[in-house]
Amino acid sequence: MAEHPFVGLVAAAVTSCLVHGIAYASLAYAPKPAPEPPPSRVTFRAPPGPPPLPPLPPEPPPAPKPPESKAPKKEAAPTPEPAAVAPAPVDLRGVTLTNDSGQASFSSIVGDGASFHGPLGPVGPKRPEAVVPLVPTAAAPAAPALVALADLSEKPLAPALGDALRQNYPTEARRRGLGGSATVEARVDADGRIRSARLVNESFAGFGDACRKTLVGSRWSAPKDRSGRAVSTAIRYTCRFLVQP
Repeated sequence: MAEHPFVGLVAAAVTSCLVHGIAYASLAYAPKPAPEPPPSRVTFRAPPGPPPLPPLPPEPPPAPKPPESKAPKKEAAPTPEPAAVAPAPVDLRGVTLTNDSGQASFSSIVGDGASFHGPLGPVGPKRPEAVVPLVPTAAAPAAPALVALADLSEKPLAPALGDALRQNYPTEARRRGLGGSATVEARVDADGRIRSARLVNESFAGFGDACRKTLVGSRWSAPKDRSGRAVSTAIRYTCRFLVQP
């Protein structure tokens, strides 16, 4: 190469041409870009718009303000105060008027203008009325205390009450053929009379009322305490109602 410099230059030029030829040849085989489609065009017609609105009429000018009156304003009339109510006149009918000033003395009886009937009474201070003392009324005597049966020397004995019990037999129980009993508590006074009784229990409605009617008003033997005095006591009595054929 050193001996033939011309030959080296020729070889380099040939090599360069081959390389560039190969490069250009390869460009022929490269993919070509797809051509872009032409832009689409759309044609349309717009409908005609509404006719323009007529112009608004001009606003009227503001009305001129009336001139202010220079006349003085009337003041409101003051509210009248309520009239004072005069006190009612004092009724002096039938009252004695006297003068106690010491200068002169007089007395007169005044009235309502009507004529007086009968002579006038004495003029002067009214005499106090006599006070009648109240007399206390005597309290009603309390009922004597009851003495228990255990403290009696003689207990009250019942009279025959069979007929009265049959007369007071309850109608409903008799109609249904029912028998039974009722117990009442009764007070036997010192004279042996039973004046009050209360129901304790009954086996059927009506037996208690029939037993109470049978006892009230009946007369027993007088109960006596340990000293032999007649006293009041309380007893329990059972009435038995039997159905008789």
